[in-house]
Amino acid sequence: MKAPSPHRIIILIFVVFLGISSCKTSKVVSTEKIRPMNTNRLIRKVQDKSFDYDMLAIKRIVCQYEGPDEKASFRANLKSEKDKQILLTISKINIPLARLLLTPDSVRMVNYLKKEYLEEGYEYLSDLVNMELNFDLVQSIISNDAFSYRDDPRDNDFREFVSYADSGMYILQSIKNRKLDKIEQKGKEDKIDRYLNKLGEDDFIVQHFYIDSKTFKIRKIVLDDQSNSRKVTVDFSDFEKVDRQLYPGNINILFASPEKELSMKIKLSKFSTEKDQSFNFNIPDKYDRIQ
Repeated sequence: MKAPSPHRIIILIFVVFLGISSCKTSKVVSTEKIRPMNTNRLIRKVQDKSFDYDMLAIKRIVCQYEGPDEKASFRANLKSEKDKQILLTISKINIPLARLLLTPDSVRMVNYLKKEYLEEGYEYLSDLVNMELNFDLVQSIISNDAFSYRDDPRDNDFREFVSYADSGMYILQSIKNRKLDKIEQKGKEDKIDRYLNKLGEDDFIVQHFYIDSKTFKIRKIVLDDQSNSRKVTVDFSDFEKVDRQLYPGNINILFASPEKELSMKIKLSKFSTEKDQSFNFNIPDKYDRIQ
């Protein structure tokens, strides 16, 4: 099987984390019974338990990617300076293949093998995965925090969310079941269009967050793009202590569309919150810009 190019690998990581695609939804199963919790209180609990940092480095990330006709294994490291920048480096045998630098208003990438680079706004990545993306959303995933694709003009992005308890987990859902059932009945496309017009949005994405009832850490994220028949499921496991906080050591992703299915297994280790991290990102003079 052929291996994807560094350019595609780094985009794939981004798409797998933040994109939408339709695989079966797995459940986090537990026999423990828990009492339901008020939605706003549950959101506050998740936000309070999200990983808080000024500077975060994940020095060892081992990735195994598999698609319909290609496989690849590679390593990466990630550095994040809260609210300022995120740097992802992809390497093979300790040789950098590509770097992706995100700031609140720009996306920059260098492909060292092809000697080319990319400088764009978030519209580029939004168009790539067919959904609105921004720096805050990426940072929320790195922090294991809940996020909403809605941009509510009244600064209440979680206004439509509901919560319930199932199989020993708390679940945050971005739309009420009754409303979702109505949309999924006959005339689904018309109902989706009317609902989106009401919200002022382009795509109907249903979000589910599965939350540990003891630690209030997010154990699973399910993003269901019903407008485009795509879904992604991200499982977080093997949480370990980093500066007295919990951070996942393993992330397993399944994502597919009617055209293809992809999976990625990611193992994270060697965490650091030291404040003197360097963010080396340079575009060589003779590299060509990706159009």
